[in-house]
Amino acid sequence: MPMKYLWTFLLLMCFLLVFLSEAKSQHHFDVEYRLDQDSIAVTQSQTFANKIHIRNLTDKTIELIPLAKGTLSLSGLIKLPQKITLQAHEEKSFPIKFMADRHTLSNNNQAFTIGFSSVDATIRLPQPLTFYTTLSSDRSLILQADQSEYYLDQTTNQVQFRIQASNAGLVPITFKLLFSGFPPGFEVIGELLPVTLQPGGQVLLPFNARMQSKNRFDDFDIAMQGLDLNGNELISSRIRILQVGSVKRFGAVPNFGNEAYNNAVALRYTSMDKQNSIYQLQGYGDLDIGVNKKLNYRLNLDYYQNQKAFNSYDTYIDYQAKDWAVKVGNIYENLDQTISGRGVKASYKLDNNRSISLYGVENNYMLFTQLSNLIPGAHIIGANYTVRTDQNQESYLTYLHSEHDYRRINSDQINGRTVIPMSEHQQLWVEGGYSMERADQAGNKHAVAAGAHYQYHTEHYQIISMNYYSSPYYTGLRRGLMQSDTRITKLLQNNNSITARMSYMDNNPKYQRTDRDYFFGNSNRIEIYEVGYHTAFGKLQLDIKPYMMFQQATIRGVSLWGAVPERWKSSALRTVGDVSYFSSVHRFSLRTDYGYTYRNTSNKPISPFHSLRLSGSYSNPFLGFNTYIQINPYYLNDLMASTPDANYRIYSFGPNTQFTAFRGSLQTQLSTMYSYYGFSRSNNLSINGNARWLFRGNWSLTADVFYNMIQSRIPLHFQQDPFAFETSSFNNRQIRIGIEKKFVYWDKNKGHKLQLQFFDDHNQNGMADAGELRPEGLVVKIDQEVARTDTKGRVTFLNMTSGSYVVQIENNQGWVAQGPINTLLTKNQSLAVPLVKTRVVKGKIKPIVDKYLQTSPELSGIRIHAEDQQGKSYSTLSDAKGNYTFFLPLGSYTVSIPTAGMAFTIENPNQQIQLKEEQVNYLQDFNYRDGRRKVGVKRF
Repeated sequence: MPMKYLWTFLLLMCFLLVFLSEAKSQHHFDVEYRLDQDSIAVTQSQTFANKIHIRNLTDKTIELIPLAKGTLSLSGLIKLPQKITLQAHEEKSFPIKFMADRHTLSNNNQAFTIGFSSVDATIRLPQPLTFYTTLSSDRSLILQADQSEYYLDQTTNQVQFRIQASNAGLVPITFKLLFSGFPPGFEVIGELLPVTLQPGGQVLLPFNARMQSKNRFDDFDIAMQGLDLNGNELISSRIRILQVGSVKRFGAVPNFGNEAYNNAVALRYTSMDKQNSIYQLQGYGDLDIGVNKKLNYRLNLDYYQNQKAFNSYDTYIDYQAKDWAVKVGNIYENLDQTISGRGVKASYKLDNNRSISLYGVENNYMLFTQLSNLIPGAHIIGANYTVRTDQNQESYLTYLHSEHDYRRINSDQINGRTVIPMSEHQQLWVEGGYSMERADQAGNKHAVAAGAHYQYHTEHYQIISMNYYSSPYYTGLRRGLMQSDTRITKLLQNNNSITARMSYMDNNPKYQRTDRDYFFGNSNRIEIYEVGYHTAFGKLQLDIKPYMMFQQATIRGVSLWGAVPERWKSSALRTVGDVSYFSSVHRFSLRTDYGYTYRNTSNKPISPFHSLRLSGSYSNPFLGFNTYIQINPYYLNDLMASTPDANYRIYSFGPNTQFTAFRGSLQTQLSTMYSYYGFSRSNNLSINGNARWLFRGNWSLTADVFYNMIQSRIPLHFQQDPFAFETSSFNNRQIRIGIEKKFVYWDKNKGHKLQLQFFDDHNQNGMADAGELRPEGLVVKIDQEVARTDTKGRVTFLNMTSGSYVVQIENNQGWVAQGPINTLLTKNQSLAVPLVKTRVVKGKIKPIVDKYLQTSPELSGIRIHAEDQQGKSYSTLSDAKGNYTFFLPLGSYTVSIPTAGMAFTIENPNQQIQLKEEQVNYLQDFNYRDGRRKVGVKRF
C-alpha cells in the first residue's frame, strides 16, 4: 500500500474512533428523561401544563431528587414529588401544572428548568431540561390621551398633549410609542424611547406637536401605536388634532369643517415581512342630508390575504339631527373610564347648552375580527349629562356601570366636574367621584375621588394649582392617585419671569385578590421642588430650573431582583437648562437635565452618581435632526429595564427631511433614527417614509415605508452562569401603497355665506385703505362657530341660515372693533370690519390723608375720561381701591377727572400721555381730596 494511502486510512480510523467514543459518552447515562412540550403558549389567569417522562436505564433501583435550577418549575399547582424512586428499567411520567399569574410569570418568555440529583454519586445524570412559556401581551398595555381632541395654538402652531400608559397585565412591559398618519410638516416631540411599566404601573408621558409651516390643512387623526422591542403592536389608538381655519361651515363636525372636500375613500395594499399581505379599504366624511340632518362616517376594513380573514376597527356611522344623535360602531371617549370599544351612543340636546348622552359599549378595539379570539373586555352602560356655559366652559355628571366577565369584576361609578364662578382673574374647577367595585367572593370596595384646579392671572402674577386624590380602589383612570402640582409665576419686564413649583405624586393603586391577578400594582412616589428663571434675547428663549427630586418605589413579585418586595428610595439635586430658537426658517431646541443623586437605596448604581438627560431638535423647511441621550437612571423604574451587570445608557439620534416638488404635486417625508440601549445591550435602527402624488380631480397616490432592525443580547437566567447572554437580531419591514379619492362637500342645505374682512383702520375713516394692515390669526366667533383670519385678514362662514348674528373677536391680540358688529343675514354678504390696535393704560386715584376725616373716602365709580387729538373721547370707572384701566388705540391723550358738582377735588385733574409700543402704559396717580367735610379755623 502506498504511504499516502496508509496515512489516509489511519486518519480515517482515528476520526471514527473519536466519533464513536463521543457518541458513547453522550448516551452513556443511567437515566433518561424528556418533556412533552418545549414551548407552551399561555394566557394570563389560565392554567397551563406539561409532562415529564423519566426512565431508569440501569439494573438497580435509583432515587432522584428534582431540582428547579433557579426557576419556578417546582412551585406549580401540580408539582413533582420531593423524591422519585425508579425500579430497574422502570419508566414513570409526572404531570406538572401552573397558574399563569403574577407569582409564576415575570416575563413574556419564561424559562422552566427541571434537573435531578442523586445521593448516589455514581449515578450519571444528563443535563437539565428546559421548556418555555410564551405569554401574549394583547390588551395588557392601555394608552389613553388626557383629552378627546386638541387644538393647535394659533401663534406658535404647536399643541401639547399627555398620554397615560398603564400596564394591565401580569409581567413588566417595555414599549415605545410610534405616531403616524399625520400630514407632511407635522412632527411629534417627546419621550419616544422605550418605557418599562411594572404590572399595574402607570406613567404620564408629555408630548409637544407642531406644524413646521403655517399652511392650512385638514383636521386629522394621529395614529398612536404601542410597540414592544420586537416591533410588535401591543395596542393602537388615535388622537384628533384640530385647526381653526379661515373657512368655517356652520354645523359641520370639527373633523371636516375647514375644507370643501371632506369625503374620501382609499384602497391600499400593505406587505409586512413575508407573513402578511393586507388589503385595506378606508373611508371618511360627513354628509348634509337635510335641514339640520347630518351623517358622519368612518370605515377601516382590512383583509389578510394569507390568513383569508377580515378585520374592522375605528369604524362607525354617526347620525345627527337637530335635537338628537345616534352613533353606532367604534366609540372612543374618556369619561374617567376608558370607553374604547364597539357599541352605541345616543344623545339628546335639551337646549343650546344642555345635553344628555347614553352609552352601551363593549371595550374591544376591533369592531369584528376573524384572526383571533380576543380576550373579552368590559361591558359598560352609562349616561353623561353636560352643561356648557356661554364662555364655552363645560360641567358634566357621569354614571357608568361596568361588568367584566373575564376579570369577574363589576363596578358602578359616578363622577362629575363643574366650574365655580369667581372674578375675571380667577377660575376654579372642582371634580369628584364615588365608585363601588364588586368581585366574586370578595365583597364590595367603596372608593371616592376629589380634585380642584385653580387658576389666577393678573398682569404680574400667574398661579396654577392642580390637586387630585382618589382612593386605592377607585375605578376611574386615576386609581389610587394623590397628586398636587402648583406653579407660581411672577412676570417681569422684557418678557422675563421667575417661577416656583411644588409637585407631589403618590401612585398606589390596589386591586382585589379575586381579580384573577389581572392587575398588579407597584406603588411609587415622586416629589419635586423647583425654582426657575426665564429670559429671552430676541427669538432666543432661555430657561434655568434647579430642583430637588425625591422618589420612592415598592417593587413586588418575582423578577430579576428577587421574590421579596423591596422599597427603594432616591434623592437628587438636578438642574434643567432649556434653550430654544424659533424663526420663520430655523427652529432649534435643546433641553438638558443634569443631576447628582446622593442617595439610592437600590444600589443600582451605587450612590452617589451623576446622571444626564439631553434631548434636542433642529429643523428648517427641508431638513431636521433629533437626538436623545441619557446616562444613568432618572426614574427608579428605569432600573427594572436594566440587567444586573449593564450600565444604563441611551444614545439616540437621527435626521429627517421633507420636501415638495413638481409645484406641490409631490409631497415627501423621510426620517431615520438609530438608538443604542446600554441597559439591554440592544441596537435599534428605524426608517420611516411616506410620499403622496396629487393628480387632477382630487386623486392621489400614496406610499409608506417602515423598516425596523433590532439586535440585542438576551440574558440566559436559567443557566448556572448568571452572566451568560444570547445574541439575537431581527428586522421588521412594512410597505404600503394606495390610491385615494376626495369628493366635494355634499350639502342639501347650503344656506348663506358671510365673509368678513378685518383691517387696521389707522386713519379711523371706516374704510379699508391701501397700506392698512390686515391682521392674521385673529380668532372670530359667531354663535358657537370659530374661525381664524388668514394672511389677508379674512374669515368666511358658510351654511348660515337667515337671521341676526353678532360677531365677536375672541383672542387677546390688542385688536378691538370700533363698535358692536351686528349683521342681519338674508343672502350672501361681505363686510369690512374696521379695527383699532389698543394698548393698556392703567392708573390709580390716591386719597390725600386728612386727619379730620374718620371714614375712608369712596373711590369706586369715579369716571375718568381720555380724549385724543381728534376730539374722540373714551371713559372708564375706578374700582373700590381707586384703580382704573383703559384700552386705547395708539396716540396722544389728555386724561382727566371732572369734579364739577362732586364731593371731592383732584389736585392734578389733567394728565398728558403718549401711548408707546409697550403693552401696558402707566399714568401718574391722581391726588384725591375728600370734600365731604370742610373744617374752618377761626382765630380769636
